[in-house]
Amino acid sequence: MGSSDCGLRQILSALCDPTPASLFEICLTLLDMKKLGMTSRLGLAMTGILILTGCAGGAGVDGSSTDENSNGSNTTNGMVSISEPVIIEVLSANDVDDSVTKAIEESLDLAAEMWGLYWPVEYWVLGLDPDAGLDLVAQFCQRRDTRGEWNYDECMQREAGDEQHSMIEYQQLGAQAFAEGSAFGTAGRNGTADWGIHRFATTLPWGLAGMMGIPGAEDVKTVFHEYWHAVQHSFIKALDRDARDDAMGPVWFVEGSAEFMAQYATGQIMEQGTMPEVPAGDWEITYESQMRNKLFDIDNSLSGECAGRTLTSIMDYSDECSGLGYGLGAWGVAYLVSQTSPDVLLNDFHPVVESLGFEEAFEQAFGMSLEEFNDEFMDFIVTASESEKLAMLPRP
Repeated sequence: MGSSDCGLRQILSALCDPTPASLFEICLTLLDMKKLGMTSRLGLAMTGILILTGCAGGAGVDGSSTDENSNGSNTTNGMVSISEPVIIEVLSANDVDDSVTKAIEESLDLAAEMWGLYWPVEYWVLGLDPDAGLDLVAQFCQRRDTRGEWNYDECMQREAGDEQHSMIEYQQLGAQAFAEGSAFGTAGRNGTADWGIHRFATTLPWGLAGMMGIPGAEDVKTVFHEYWHAVQHSFIKALDRDARDDAMGPVWFVEGSAEFMAQYATGQIMEQGTMPEVPAGDWEITYESQMRNKLFDIDNSLSGECAGRTLTSIMDYSDECSGLGYGLGAWGVAYLVSQTSPDVLLNDFHPVVESLGFEEAFEQAFGMSLEEFNDEFMDFIVTASESEKLAMLPRP
């Protein structure tokens, strides 16, 4: 993110193993705060926002776009066997207010209504109290043991222990942020194809909890971002990790499409008046303002430490410019959607990506090669004015 990345490199180094990591970073600079008309006090608080969708590394490590093998499995001949019933569950620690749970449930229901429900969804919400967090982890592990997916003791050792990226770490990170007055938060899709489910975990969503002045709509957008990763994975039947990674595609597309679809969907429900009842926060969230803020970050990156990079060169989470793939990727997907349809990913791309492979599926869905797209899009992002870019955006 250039010189205004709020120590992204240091944070990433501290939280993630040196293996490929999935990072979705939102770091609002003080200039962004000025654009949004926010107070200096709030600007200083919000400069610390960082939302991680997880770090992928070893078994059981959470990651918004990965699936890891666990001790148990729900598989058939190397293919995903979907668990039953196919429902959405939000499971919260007992110190999390019911209004937070309800808002997440409603957000997931809206996402499923827009994009489909393919596998069962478990969304685990950690609060700030350590005992309540441990109780929720025990509930998670008891469920895994009952279903024959993971031995209870082994699960508790991993998810309630000191290992990095454990489930209890969500509670610990949230509590630490609260004690420091920081708006740090983390959420991620943590698997698990082996069990035939999509499981997520999150720290306490400050906006939904009416804290830190953050708009609840920002957290609804984050739920949509994570759910889009579930959509991506739902179209891949293979269990083999490498096969799944190949079908998911490069980081710019995996994260860029999740971020654009989340922003677009949030704009849709605002227009339709179906946004869950959530705290307003201290500033207004709009589709256009969110996408405009990404342009500011893109300009910083392309004029700074990621100078000379192009969108399709951002392939892996280990790339030092992988963070650029989120915002630039969101604009890249917006550009593709503007030339086709908002339904192109769901109807034309994802249903064939596993059988055709990423590059061929891309060319078939969007009518151009990756190289042709990259050249055309980078010319647009570098030469078009801000007003021209905003005019290109597909309208919810």
